[in-house]
Amino acid sequence: MDAMDVLTAQQMRDADRHTIEEAGVPARVLMENAGRAVADVVATEAGTSGRRILILCGRGGNGGDGLVALRALAARGLRGTAVLLADPERLTGETKANYETAMQLALHVVPCPDEATWEWALRQTGPDGLAAPRPGVIVDAILGTGSSGPLRGLAARVVADLDHVGRFRDAVRIAVDIPTGLSADTGAAPDLCFRADLTVALAAPKICHFVYPASASCGEIRVAEIGIPRVWLNAGTAGVRTNDERRVAPFFPARAPGVHKGQLGRLLLVAGSRRMPGAAALAAQGALSAGVGLLTVAGPADGLTELPPEAMRLPLPASGDGEISLDGVAEIARFTGDAIALGPGLGSREETREAVRQIVLTTSLPLVLDADGLNAWAGRASQLARRSGLALTPHPGEAARLLGLTSAEVQEDRLQTARRLAREAEAAVALKGPGTLVADPRGAVFVNRSGGPELAAGGSGDVLTGVVGALLARRLAPLEALSAGVFLHGLAGSEARQSSGEEAVTASGVAAHLGRAVRRLRREVSR
Repeated sequence: MDAMDVLTAQQMRDADRHTIEEAGVPARVLMENAGRAVADVVATEAGTSGRRILILCGRGGNGGDGLVALRALAARGLRGTAVLLADPERLTGETKANYETAMQLALHVVPCPDEATWEWALRQTGPDGLAAPRPGVIVDAILGTGSSGPLRGLAARVVADLDHVGRFRDAVRIAVDIPTGLSADTGAAPDLCFRADLTVALAAPKICHFVYPASASCGEIRVAEIGIPRVWLNAGTAGVRTNDERRVAPFFPARAPGVHKGQLGRLLLVAGSRRMPGAAALAAQGALSAGVGLLTVAGPADGLTELPPEAMRLPLPASGDGEISLDGVAEIARFTGDAIALGPGLGSREETREAVRQIVLTTSLPLVLDADGLNAWAGRASQLARRSGLALTPHPGEAARLLGLTSAEVQEDRLQTARRLAREAEAAVALKGPGTLVADPRGAVFVNRSGGPELAAGGSGDVLTGVVGALLARRLAPLEALSAGVFLHGLAGSEARQSSGEEAVTASGVAAHLGRAVRRLRREVSR
């Protein structure tokens, strides 16, 4: 799949304006294209079963798209009902024109301009009622990209009833561009919003489509081309784009015939402790399976007991609790390889944290920081800016500790959290979770499009640390290493799920499928 620009509401409005004013495409043509694209999707979902189609239309352009879809479906022999949640006399522009066309064609449009009329329609079984038969497909064309803030009035009542009135619950739910209640520009998910099974993104995806938790209410995303030239569908240098196969595949070229291990990168992994030797082992598996040439794992001897045989060991002085001590920092600083991966399973003693901080500040090689390596910088994110070449891989709890937030605050606005952390630390950041966000200090963000719930397995993040470390050792820049590593890790998770089933996926299973994922990406390069 191609990487896509993910637009804000304003960027979408600008693209519309350029198309109308500079390309000379009438606004009604764009609405016609949008409505027909929606009808294509609805017709596929409705099939030939004769299931009732219910289209909920607001007074603006989104509602106009819904009225066009009603007409296009009728031309296919699929009759639906449009509920107009507005006074027909107050419609304007293209929406009014399409309403008038629907009336001339005797299409079934039920005006419900207020809550009393909506309540009446819910009780009726006749032509203007919604009580029977049950709808098989519900189309949300109530509000579009211009909406923001909590739902109020009639829109709030209708969306709430869709969740609570029994006859609506089993219908396939399709949103036109933006599920009502969401904002195009954020990943925030209010309690009250239309929860779609499928969203038809008009011209380009919007931020809410891919950024969690809003993305969970959007369902499957299908982007519909409506006649806006691609040159104007641009998120800008500090915008949001998807992190897809086409973007990352060039980072995985086939090996040259005469390559040797030294050319494939030398990585120092600092990981493990007496209590958590498995973390070092999993990170090592990730690095080796991602193709690093030479791997040395440094840590307390008790933390190096489960390593793969291909990994070299560098035992470091340990504290009485079996965690690294300050005495090992100088030895790590003498490492002459290509990159460092630091953090999995190190532990949380204050001496361990101080050792982590000294390693970060006294080494100059590209470095990926994860897990206990990140926790050592709790409340000190801006101090990481003293060091270049950093890649950070926090989960929401670690990001919260770095920035002095709560995990809930991070999840409420993942996009701005990723940007803020990248800016304060002057580092590339991968904020892990559904649709992992990869951010750089200049504001650009890439939304990852691989992997799924199967990655919610203990140790999965340790494997990712090893993968990113291997890519840094192969001289990818931090942003590139995170983008490629996160996508590869997710792809390996999908391969593992297909092999063993979602519930049986383990972190070591993800590592074992990295080679297959690389092979899949290399096929993409050759296409």
